[in-house]
Amino acid sequence: MNAPTNPDDIPSDMYLGLLGHHCAQHHLALIHGPLPLTDVEVTKHTLAALAYGTAVTERVESGRWPTVVVALTAGAGLERTAAAMGLDASGLRVGLALWVSEQHRLGLVDADRYGQVVRLIQEEPA
Repeated sequence: MNAPTNPDDIPSDMYLGLLGHHCAQHHLALIHGPLPLTDVEVTKHTLAALAYGTAVTERVESGRWPTVVVALTAGAGLERTAAAMGLDASGLRVGLALWVSEQHRLGLVDADRYGQVVRLIQEEPA
């Protein structure tokens, strides 16, 4: 595969670990490659690193909110789940509500599942 210049240039079924590896290889070429690099080489490596990095981020992010639903359903609780994400419970509620609303709007979550997720983020009893 040629060095990508856009995340769309990367196969959608590429394993996450391989995406990270390619991203790191392009970063390493910039830092530890034979120096000095030409502007063409810098451009090639920076654009590829950005494209791979964006693909990694998109793949990780796509699993973030479904994983929150699994954690809350299993009883992890709002506070602990939020802390695992570097958020407070309010931030988790907002993020999950936005995500499930968008999933419902797109027809990816039916009304029953939408209601289940909304109930997961309601205030816990004090």
